Amino acid sequence: MSIAFVTFGLVFPAVLIDSLAAIREAVVGTLGPVYPVTVSQLLVFVVVLALVPVGRKRLGGPDAKPEFGAISWVAMLMSAGVGLSFLFWGEAEPLIHLAAPPYGATDPGSEEAARAGMRYSYLFWGPHAWGIFAVVAIAIGYAAFNRGSGMLVSAALRPLLGRLVDGWLGNVIDTLAVLAILFGVATSLGLGTGELNAGLADQFGIADSYGVKITIIVALMTFATISAMTGLGRGIRILSLANVAVCGLLLAYAFVTGPTASILSTLGTGVADYVRAFVPMSLASEGATGDAWTGEWIPFFWAWWIGWAPFVGAFIARISRGRTIRSVVVAVVLVPSLVSVVWFSVFGGTSLGRELSGAVSVSGVAAEAESVATFAVFDTLPLTGLALVILVPMLALLFITSADSASFMLGSATTGGSLKPPRPVRMMWSFAAAFAAVLLLSGGSDSLRDAAVIAAAPFTVILVGLCLSLVPMLWRDRAGAVRKSSG
Repeated sequence: MSIAFVTFGLVFPAVLIDSLAAIREAVVGTLGPVYPVTVSQLLVFVVVLALVPVGRKRLGGPDAKPEFGAISWVAMLMSAGVGLSFLFWGEAEPLIHLAAPPYGATDPGSEEAARAGMRYSYLFWGPHAWGIFAVVAIAIGYAAFNRGSGMLVSAALRPLLGRLVDGWLGNVIDTLAVLAILFGVATSLGLGTGELNAGLADQFGIADSYGVKITIIVALMTFATISAMTGLGRGIRILSLANVAVCGLLLAYAFVTGPTASILSTLGTGVADYVRAFVPMSLASEGATGDAWTGEWIPFFWAWWIGWAPFVGAFIARISRGRTIRSVVVAVVLVPSLVSVVWFSVFGGTSLGRELSGAVSVSGVAAEAESVATFAVFDTLPLTGLALVILVPMLALLFITSADSASFMLGSATTGGSLKPPRPVRMMWSFAAAFAAVLLLSGGSDSLRDAAVIAAAPFTVILVGLCLSLVPMLWRDRAGAVRKSSG
């Protein structure tokens, strides 16, 4: 199926882009209002799970020990969960909302539009998004490590579907998970490729073209394949730690050399606005039903996160053996959300500060080519040459880490949920970026986003099923433990 998609996209790119756009419109029209409600319910579910007594249950049983240290664990889940996306959207998203405010409720370019842009950036990258990953991680991890099932989505649905997961229905569910991984990863890698190409064009005059993008994908996938052969504990862990270190340096640089006062003001005001409007933003009830902004932004972001859920959720499950459910929720939902708030406050606050002060008009740049926004902002800071020397290799490093993690989980998903998928299988899946190349050829970033929305549609139903399966698993085991101790 994967080969057929790539072949069709190469031979009939125009047909592919039209088909993706048409299917996306149908999906948004049907599921658009469902996404925010479902995502909000998933967040409430994992928070409750962490607070009740079953939150103390350990993935792998009471005697299981963590495979990775706390720092490596958080670094790996962060690198798999966001990676390239932080750099792509950190500067661009607040600027895009500044130019086209959410729901059209304020004037473009105004202070109110800037504030709305920040609180919606917090929404799309905060607890709601990470709660999706937590549901998948806990459900798959508990089924695999406490029930002896494979690292498969279908295995985690056994309490709900029974023996049906051993037949055609289980195969369909796991196939949908693989497709969601492919398109979700392709979206991120495609957007990252565009940003890296923009950086090379900005700094070295290299053409911003499809041919250069394909060259970038092939070169970086080669390195990702080499990393994939080194194993989870070496390649991905070391790359993830390097990512966190370099991102931390870049964050500190932007905070110190940027408009620090404006950044702190953005942080304080943004968090206050986010808390105040938490419920209406969560339910997408601030604007009129069916308006253009809601139809474009809400479905894309929630579908994108849902599309990433089988990959990132299963990956987090794989590295979380020995952790309690409560610690998984804290590490997967709370910690990344706080990092997201700081990241968007620093980089979004810098870009908005530059824009609103009139120092440079980067919103127009971001609106025309989102991938250039990061470099447009850094061009306004001191020692920009040094920062960009770090930024370009960092983009490449994040690309390799995302591709490496994805190849590991695709290998696991297609070998019966193996905890150690064979190297040849991982090598084959390490070239999954061919999907990104085909989607870029067909219609650029629009095709990438259309594919993400489409792939996420069936997995939305599966996410609800995982919650319904996890509850009886946890409570049945807890009841059995209580009876055993009392007997």
